[in-house]
Amino acid sequence: MAPPLKMSIRLTPVALAATALALAAPPAAAQSERDRDPVTDEADAEMPPLWTAGLFAVAGHHAAYPGAARRTTSAALLPFVTYRGPLLRLESGTAGLRAMRTPRTELDFSAAASFGSGGQDSGAREGMPSVGTLAEIGPSLRIHLGELPENGQRPPWRLDLPVRLVFDVDRSLRYAGLSFEPRLTWRLPDWGGWTPSVYLGALAGSRGLNDMYYGVDPVYATPTRPAYTARAGLVATRLGVSLSGRLRDDLRLGLHAGLESVRGAANENSPLVGRMVDPSVAITLSWTALRSDEPGVR
Repeated sequence: MAPPLKMSIRLTPVALAATALALAAPPAAAQSERDRDPVTDEADAEMPPLWTAGLFAVAGHHAAYPGAARRTTSAALLPFVTYRGPLLRLESGTAGLRAMRTPRTELDFSAAASFGSGGQDSGAREGMPSVGTLAEIGPSLRIHLGELPENGQRPPWRLDLPVRLVFDVDRSLRYAGLSFEPRLTWRLPDWGGWTPSVYLGALAGSRGLNDMYYGVDPVYATPTRPAYTARAGLVATRLGVSLSGRLRDDLRLGLHAGLESVRGAANENSPLVGRMVDPSVAITLSWTALRSDEPGVR
């Protein structure tokens, strides 16, 4: 959905549970990769622990929303928990139920969260409602592409196809719309103990969801910001790279960078679009304090 590092520090009690999940995922530059968990780095192990717990820190610099002229810097420190049972999954960025798993495909029904700019926006959105914290729920199909290695690990290419209902946490879980975010990830071979990866993705939204980002109701129209009704369709395309590795057994560092473009998107002509292409950078640091001796399920 929305870039995962759209953080609002003024979290309501309802939002706190969602934020704990979303902050376990890398920022917009590189979302979670469950083949190699960016928090614990355990998912490719032959016998990953059933559960782990620790602290996760994230900081980044990014656009307030896709196409926004205003940029924002966000940072947070929160606890994380992972759980890898045969049915219940609590992993980086998502929590849900695994419906199907074969060597080639995975299907789950999961929840996730993303963050808004927080407070009243300035610039193009001055005087308008801010983009708030969003909760998402729905099915996601993952397809591993290429030849399956004989060692039981996954191929380097992966396609994720999540479809989710989106709710606005800051507005009493009001339904915000529907999102579709296909994403192709290429995980490169480990390099000196570090794991690089590249991804290409797109975000599409329903009319209601896109109107939250780009619509201007007549009551908010000004001489420089005409009224605008958003259309359903492409929100943005994304290209990013990640580099992650262990500093020690219980400490992992991630570096992320990406580009997000609204050129050719359904609402690129909205008066709330200030940039066609926008970069983002982020750094993540995770400390695993506890882990189960009992093995989990990959």
